[in-house]
Amino acid sequence: MIMSDRMYLNRLIDKNVGPLLDINIEFPFFDNGDPKPVVFVGENGTGKTTILSNIVDAFYEMAGKAFSNANYPDERNGYQFFKAIVPLEIHTGESFLYSYISFTPENSPKYVFKAGNISTDEVKAQTGDGNLNISWKENENKKIITVEKDIISDIWDHNVLCYFGPDRYEKPVWMGNKYYRMEDFLHPTVRNRFDGQLKNPIEVKNVTSLNLQWILDVIADSRADIEGDLESMKLAHTINANDMFLLKLAKYNLETILSKILGEDIYFQLLYRDNGGSRFRIAKKSDDSIVCPTLDSLSAGQIALFNMFATIVRYADNNNINQSIHLDNITGIVVIDEIELHLHSKLQKEVLPELIKLFPKIQFVISSHSPLFLLGMKDTFGEDSFDIFELPSCMRIGTEKFAEFQNAYSYLKKTDTYQQEVFTALRAVQPRKKAIVVTEGSTDWKHMNAAFERLQSDGLHAGLASDLDFEFFKFEPEDYQLKAEHKLKMGNSVLCSLCENMAKLPQPVKYIFIADRDDECTNKKLSGIDSRFKSWGNNVYSFILPVPTHRLETPSICIEHYYSDDEIKTEWIDPDTGVAHRLFMGNEFDERGIASNLDRYCEKRSKCGSLSISIIEGSSGERVTSISNNNGTNYALPKSQFAKLIMDRQAPFNAFGVESFVSIFEIIKDIIRDNQEVTNA
Repeated sequence: MIMSDRMYLNRLIDKNVGPLLDINIEFPFFDNGDPKPVVFVGENGTGKTTILSNIVDAFYEMAGKAFSNANYPDERNGYQFFKAIVPLEIHTGESFLYSYISFTPENSPKYVFKAGNISTDEVKAQTGDGNLNISWKENENKKIITVEKDIISDIWDHNVLCYFGPDRYEKPVWMGNKYYRMEDFLHPTVRNRFDGQLKNPIEVKNVTSLNLQWILDVIADSRADIEGDLESMKLAHTINANDMFLLKLAKYNLETILSKILGEDIYFQLLYRDNGGSRFRIAKKSDDSIVCPTLDSLSAGQIALFNMFATIVRYADNNNINQSIHLDNITGIVVIDEIELHLHSKLQKEVLPELIKLFPKIQFVISSHSPLFLLGMKDTFGEDSFDIFELPSCMRIGTEKFAEFQNAYSYLKKTDTYQQEVFTALRAVQPRKKAIVVTEGSTDWKHMNAAFERLQSDGLHAGLASDLDFEFFKFEPEDYQLKAEHKLKMGNSVLCSLCENMAKLPQPVKYIFIADRDDECTNKKLSGIDSRFKSWGNNVYSFILPVPTHRLETPSICIEHYYSDDEIKTEWIDPDTGVAHRLFMGNEFDERGIASNLDRYCEKRSKCGSLSISIIEGSSGERVTSISNNNGTNYALPKSQFAKLIMDRQAPFNAFGVESFVSIFEIIKDIIRDNQEVTNA
């Protein structure tokens, strides 16, 4: 049995796991045994989520030994793994992978995740753990957790073990009741406790209603029962005044967490049951004025942050009510991926580190891209009181060495430079008073230009094309290798800024900005409210790509979606290698990035799945490789090459349909004819 109530991560080794070639981490502790927070940093694709997923998978595998509801249900196998064993994760050129995790104290569980060809003796030798109780056939895929059922129950009874993933979300107050019903949490709960089941789910998301219901329980427990008549009132015999005071501390702790987030002292009100709205209110201590009518009314960042730390307290409270009274006694491991999600800069730098510090016995294992968060951690904890590991090397670094600090600063400086370069280039291009069409990407104008030339020679649409008097602003990406008049870094954010800035001054010709339809924020900024386009004033217009008829069910599109799926998937044979390359679509792969029928694996798994129509191309790290032949060939065609084949009218790309593009030129025609100078905002 475990001798201590506390269990923490002690050591993690990842060998050949995706981008992690050889990682060996010893988790840091203070002299008194309390864990130091650990933050993993690095660019996308360097292994942050990989490391965290291995830790969380160890939680699930442990819990699965003791609790019937710990793992995701699966009709065929009883349950499915949180993390599947995928040999394709083996680092390129290697024959195996494994992940090894040990916990402290010494006789705590150990976790091993293995694929490929490696023996148990080799793993024992490489980890230095000769007592590791593992066995397998050398070529099989295997997961092992070395722990007994009664030990698991003891671990979960004394510790908070949970995971806040990057897909965590909360219901906004404006969303209708079809999303979920609100009435269930307007009163203190009378739910039963669980028997033999995991009462604290490992993965946490959408918990506002659960936290609110629990807060009502906390408030109810901190109130007194009065007995007797008006002249002889006293506390009920079952109520101890000292216990009431202690229970009230739980409510105070939760109010402290939310006060830090809101930047002012608040308290929780519980109104009478006949109140017309919610019984629960958030009010200022200073004057009793209402800050928010309920938790749902907080901003997305505020509610996400409150739910994160309130859930830690709630989980501890489910184990032992005294732990919600004394936050510094809560023990466990909390894993948070992309901790800065939804958070404003002040919440990242000032509030988040302060909230972490409220829980000194929780081992926080965090990934982040935020320099502000790390600077705040340094200010709050001090340089030596938390560790930063930069991936994929997993070197321990100080905040001043965090590479993304300089990258973030450089980006902010370059953003202004990019916009100024584009602005200067646009003002220089004013040919013969023609309207100028500016697209979000360097391939968009090429597809539109090729379609326009086809329509000009098409008897059905020659009239539409001949009536239009405009020119495309022709540019190439910043890293374009050949000679070009304009090499610029465009994108949706630059496009939005150009609209705002150019509309401040009178323009001698009409500028028409066209964006893809795959970013909701851009869609709102650049589309018209009452028309198909937006007039910013001063001859500046914008619109987002209209949805072609064959994409009505999937309107989040980019320019390539104007072609049919079959046309998108047209193969191009490299004359030098004989290898066939093409664009792929996300729905050709399952959520793991695997297309077994094609013998293909997509490394950009976030774009994959049966409902995804995302275009997967051969640049920007969107590699598509063979499952059976690990020769490193990327079978995905770059978007730029796809556009060039269409521009050059190379067979069979010269026979693509262009009917869908007509709607684009109809909007351009309406804009050219428009004389309205009122901003359609």
